[in-house]
Amino acid sequence: MRRPLFTFILLTVLAAAACGGDGSPAAPSTASTATSSGSTAGRTSHNAGRDCTTCHSFTLAGTAYKSDGATIYAGATVKVTSSANGGGTVLATLTSDASGNFYASTPVAFGPGAYVSAAGTSGVTRSMTGAITSGACNRCHTSASRLIVD
Repeated sequence: MRRPLFTFILLTVLAAAACGGDGSPAAPSTASTATSSGSTAGRTSHNAGRDCTTCHSFTLAGTAYKSDGATIYAGATVKVTSSANGGGTVLATLTSDASGNFYASTPVAFGPGAYVSAAGTSGVTRSMTGAITSGACNRCHTSASRLIVD
């Protein structure tokens, strides 16, 4: 039992070091093709706003920002569903951590397209109008087009 945990921590530290992180391990949150949810809330990650999938093998990852587009949003709920506006089957539910980042390593069934919605503590939900086929959120959501949460 201890050996797999040690191997996981070692690989996580090496991956973080390769990305310029501080080397502290941060376990990925869980997501699945079922309705289970995962959370990264309270954990520490790094490089907010950068494409996480450049260094990590996450299947779904990105950064949530407040409405000003510059301030990270800790505690945002990001949901991926099979239909627009949060409808259909829930494929993944994640919570952004203290760095505004959310991430998952387990498979997400994007199929021909999945839909993303994000909500903050105000209860307002914002939904993407188009379907996604990749979980590399920060690849498209750059400084000019942040994932905004109210």
